[in-house]
Amino acid sequence: MPLPLKPSFPHRRNVDGSHDSICTMCLATVATVKHEWELTPYESEHVCKPINLYRVSHGMLPLQKAAL
Repeated sequence: MPLPLKPSFPHRRNVDGSHDSICTMCLATVATVKHEWELTPYESEHVCKPINLYRVSHGMLPLQKAAL
């Protein structure tokens, strides 16, 4: 039985200097933080939402939180 794939989390630096972590499996933004090193705990606790995996598998982007 194959083991489940583990996502990786590329980081993106934003114009305001904050950092995003993106899940490569569900394409959700896992967290946005001021310092890049703060992303690690969010990444280790991330669990893909089934609806996001469904959307990605059908060529749709996951729903994202609206910017405040």
